[in-house]
Amino acid sequence: MNLQQTVCLLLCAWAVKAQNLDFEDKSPNDLCYICSCRAERTEVDCSRRGLRDLPDGLDEKVKKLNISNNEFATFPENLGKLYNLIKLDISGNRLTGLSKNALFNLTALEVLNLSSNYFENWMDLNPNEVLAPAVNLKTLDLSHNRFKSMDNLAQGELLISSSLDTLILDHCEIESISGKSMLSGLNNIRVLKLNFNPLFRLQGLISSTLKSLYASNCQLITVDQNELAYLPSLVHLLMAHNYRLELSVLYSTSLKFLDISYCNVLRPNLSGFPNLRKAIVHHNMIRFLRSHEFINNTKLEYLDLSYNNIGSIKVDTFRGLGMLKYLDLAWNEIATIPEGTLLEMPSLTQLKLARNYLTQVGHLKSTSLSILDMSSCEINSIGKDSLEGLQSLVDLDLSRNLISRIPDSISSNTLKYLNLNYNRLSMVNNFTFFMLPRLTGLAVVGNRFTNVWNKAYFESNVYLERLDLSDNMWRCDCKDSNMYDFYEFVTLEPFKKEESYNLVCSSPMNVIGQAWLEACYFTWYPTQNVANADNLIWFIVVMITGLAVTILLVNCIRNSMKRRLRAIQAERERQVEEARDRLRQLRMAAEQEALNAPDPRDLIAPPSYDEALSMPKLNTSTHSLNDAGTGKTKRRRGRRKTKSSGDLLDETERNGDVPVLEETELSEASENNRRRRRRPKRFGSHEIAELDNSPGARRRRLSEYGPADDSVTVEIEAEMERPLRPRNRRYSSDDQEPRESNL
Repeated sequence: MNLQQTVCLLLCAWAVKAQNLDFEDKSPNDLCYICSCRAERTEVDCSRRGLRDLPDGLDEKVKKLNISNNEFATFPENLGKLYNLIKLDISGNRLTGLSKNALFNLTALEVLNLSSNYFENWMDLNPNEVLAPAVNLKTLDLSHNRFKSMDNLAQGELLISSSLDTLILDHCEIESISGKSMLSGLNNIRVLKLNFNPLFRLQGLISSTLKSLYASNCQLITVDQNELAYLPSLVHLLMAHNYRLELSVLYSTSLKFLDISYCNVLRPNLSGFPNLRKAIVHHNMIRFLRSHEFINNTKLEYLDLSYNNIGSIKVDTFRGLGMLKYLDLAWNEIATIPEGTLLEMPSLTQLKLARNYLTQVGHLKSTSLSILDMSSCEINSIGKDSLEGLQSLVDLDLSRNLISRIPDSISSNTLKYLNLNYNRLSMVNNFTFFMLPRLTGLAVVGNRFTNVWNKAYFESNVYLERLDLSDNMWRCDCKDSNMYDFYEFVTLEPFKKEESYNLVCSSPMNVIGQAWLEACYFTWYPTQNVANADNLIWFIVVMITGLAVTILLVNCIRNSMKRRLRAIQAERERQVEEARDRLRQLRMAAEQEALNAPDPRDLIAPPSYDEALSMPKLNTSTHSLNDAGTGKTKRRRGRRKTKSSGDLLDETERNGDVPVLEETELSEASENNRRRRRRPKRFGSHEIAELDNSPGARRRRLSEYGPADDSVTVEIEAEMERPLRPRNRRYSSDDQEPRESNL
């Protein structure tokens, strides 16, 4: 185990120990055992715990407490000790009422969420007194309750708070508000939300501080003309999705944002809002716009009139909208736009006319318009000077129309992006885009072009960066040099304008569905080292032949190597067999010579009787002679302690081993055996010396030299040295064969 693994194990053990200690420190009655605590127990989340009472352990350090979605039937009474509490969420419980001391001592409370409970009567809240202790309360959420009505306000049962900023009463089934204004006791109220209530009308709302009123998705039918006059600070009014609302002329000098979309409005009626900045009036029933319709909305900047039934507009309809920047008239029934209509809006930058019934691009004039959307308008023609009056036009969208021809020399010194997708265009020429020097992007996807364009069409468009040419019916004539030049002009880096895979051939038949490059590659690049069909076939044939020859050579080499190995193995076996035969012959010759060798005792004749009598006595003991003559000594001395080569060979053959002995090894073994050979078995050195000095031997020697002289005295001394015994060297019949002595 290395150091890193050891450290990891120690850290894991420490973490487990710390977790166990932490778990042991938490008893089942501990606050953080039941709930989730964060930031040193200043934030406690006890939601969805099935609680009916507050858990023990809550102290004054708690600032945010969430006890939502539990089983509280009454408001907790011991919350008063949490005098530092800022946010309290008790939504989703079973509260049916509040005592007047419910918020006692919660002086720091800013957000109180009582939504999704079971309040059914406004009086159950004790509205006059319940908010008094919470002197810093900013937001009160009472949504998703069942108040149904607030009719008891006549007796003065009002929410009274000098600090409350936001009151939320969404989804409370409130049908009517009568009596004294519900906002009278809220001196600092700024936001009132009444969304998703079945309210029929708004009345009696009086507040000098209210800025935002939300009454969307209600059932409002009408709003009194002077209803907003009692809200002098109102800035945002949202009454969307009131499908039966018939809006009359309302007056508010403070209103800046108005949303009356998805209503039953027949006329905009915005003249009563002189400071209006943004008006959303889409998805209504407006059929026409009168002259000077927005004459009093001089500060209007954003106007959305889309998805109405507007059939026509007049030259002076938008007169007075000197600050308007965005105008949306899409999805209407406008057939014509008067030429000077846009001049009444000198600040207009974006105009949407999509999904109308315009048949042509008229002679529009504007000094500020930069983005014009006229898509899906059934336009079938473009006037030659249609764009000359739009002095700041940058982006023009004419997609999804019926345009079949672009007039020559259509001019605009500012146009950068022209969208002509999904029209009926079939041809362009050198003068089509000649007067569009600033053109940067051109899209003609889904048209009917067949002939490949010429790059000369864009000689004056030096800023062109993007060309969308896909989904057209291009005819690929690969032999036409113009097609190759245009392909390089469109796809070649670094001025690439279109992806090559978007250029697809539609004719002739043999290249349908292929990209330009795929269809014309062999025609455009004939000198490239890319094989044609015939060369490809020859290449495949050569590759197959080469592969076959390679496999054959490999097999031949492999078979040759196998034969060579078998020959080497056979040669080794033959050498082993020859060595075995030579050893066997040597053994047999050695045994034969051993049988034919003469006995050393037969070389010396025994002395005669007289010679034996004249033999001197031995000076040494004859004990060794007696010992040498016993049969036991003979047997002991005659026992061989080493084995001959023949014995070794026999033993090796019996054991199954076939040794391969070299001549040098055999000679070394022979010399070692010869050095260890014992002295003669029958006679010792002293016995031979005694025989040489016997009287008979001396007489024989004297007789050889002359007659004996009796006066000569012969001194005989026993030779105790062992003479070297001459040995007969034995040779085999073949002098070149190994000798037995070498074994």
